[in-house]
Amino acid sequence: MRVGAAHAIRRREETRFDTWLWLEARKESVNIPIESFGTENLRQFLIGFMFEQRIDQMIEFGRNRRILPIEQLEWIKDDKRQVNWLLDYTANILRINFYPVPPRLFGKDLLLARIDCYDIELVYKLSAVERMRDEWNEYQKSDIIFEWFKGEEEAARCAYAWDWLVKRMPRETYGKVAITSYPELLGFYDMTGVNAAQKELDVKKISRNWNQQKGRENQKDKKQYNFPLTHQAIADLNSLAKQYKVSRPQIIEALIKMEAAQGYYLPQKVKKTLLD
Repeated sequence: MRVGAAHAIRRREETRFDTWLWLEARKESVNIPIESFGTENLRQFLIGFMFEQRIDQMIEFGRNRRILPIEQLEWIKDDKRQVNWLLDYTANILRINFYPVPPRLFGKDLLLARIDCYDIELVYKLSAVERMRDEWNEYQKSDIIFEWFKGEEEAARCAYAWDWLVKRMPRETYGKVAITSYPELLGFYDMTGVNAAQKELDVKKISRNWNQQKGRENQKDKKQYNFPLTHQAIADLNSLAKQYKVSRPQIIEALIKMEAAQGYYLPQKVKKTLLD
């Protein structure tokens, strides 16, 4: 590891510990102004509010009995979706919270601060963090339900899904920015907290309605024709449709388009018929 990178990591860890120390000190002394969060030389600053001996005790306690090594938290990435899900988990499952939250403490830093302030022994804290990691990994498996939205039509399908959701989930969508991408769709369902079965049902309804709409749009420039075919022609048509796994009208249209473009078969066939 380069010296610059090692220094940056060490500095982040120092900032992380200062965050924990500031939060713990403010629990004991509410006179510490919230605007002081992020103050440099924090230990010297806190002496103005607490006994120096008490501050030293807190520092030793935090380093030895509350702060997990960063190596045990490396699975937490700078990923907005993951961080938001884990923030909800720490608040709702582990019941870790503190108020007021300093205005400059958010995102991953807030998540690490909650973990650091979790008031249990390190061995139990590590167990809770590993369980949280396992539940996050398990939760992500339901992402496969939304695979239909990925691809060339991602933006259009996600926009269609948003219109569908606005009609059926007005409370959850109210005031939210419209969804335009697959990651945003995942984030929305993270926020709603619905289970995998409901996700799957929603995607089935959205995709079915989308396909029906596409079908209606495709029929606008088409007209139905009825004409007789020999039994052999019908049998051949059915065989081709089965072979290529498409409908009979699609086979007929494809053949017509191909012959119109290439003019290979019909001129010979018509000429032969006239000669006969």
